[in-house]
Amino acid sequence: MSNFYEDNGLIESRDQSCITSSGVNLAEEGRYLIEKAARKGIPLRLTGGVAIWMRASNEARVVLSRHYPDLDLVAHSKHSPILQKMLTDRGYKPECRFNALHGDRRLLYSAADSTYDLDVFLDQLHMSHKLDLGRRLEVEEFTIPAAELILTKLQIAEINYKDLNDVAMLLFDHELTDEDKAYKLNMRCLAELCSTDWGLFTTVNDNLEKMRDILPELLLDDSRESLILSRIKEFQRRLVVEPKTYRWKLRAKVGRRICWYERPDDVDHAWKLHSQ
Repeated sequence: MSNFYEDNGLIESRDQSCITSSGVNLAEEGRYLIEKAARKGIPLRLTGGVAIWMRASNEARVVLSRHYPDLDLVAHSKHSPILQKMLTDRGYKPECRFNALHGDRRLLYSAADSTYDLDVFLDQLHMSHKLDLGRRLEVEEFTIPAAELILTKLQIAEINYKDLNDVAMLLFDHELTDEDKAYKLNMRCLAELCSTDWGLFTTVNDNLEKMRDILPELLLDDSRESLILSRIKEFQRRLVVEPKTYRWKLRAKVGRRICWYERPDDVDHAWKLHSQ
């Protein structure tokens, strides 16, 4: 299975998933920014749909690729000033008002030709649930680890078809293990994270159930559907058997009587509708 890590980032010409209307290859642009940041001593990694595409095998890309209109990145907040200069030097236009209000945890930019947006999360992703993306930022070379990557999708309380498609693309050829590598999904990390937060556990489990229902629409290959279903089943089993914290158990007693996730504000909601 040839993918980004094996073929040095070059994509086959027939795959236009990451190509913008102006001809920019977002996968290659993402890699360029990561390597440029590394030369400045800044760890920078991809997240979102482009990151999932980059991790996928060619077979998964053929079946589940979609159009990726934006570029999403993760960095440490302490590197924000250097990163902001690097992006403006590259020609990106900052969303000044948004960055002034939310710049401690997130930065928004648009491309010089306005054909795509660039979103930088600083150490954390704060949507339906708050995720710490900074702790393991440097585990892999180009993207955040697969465990955190799939969690950025499964934590969305009001998940949509696009996000479920991305989850399927990760499960298509990522084996459930206890390590971080290409085509590996670190279930030990995922289970530990969900064992401390009943709300996150509940949203993730609900979305895995939705995955079961939507798979026939996404896949025509019954063998792949069976494989993904078996991975969903094992995913859920690992979440259930992981020992839970006292805080998790207390919140579980309250259950769904009180909302267990955050509803995004207007700016975040608008972003979610067009982002990766």
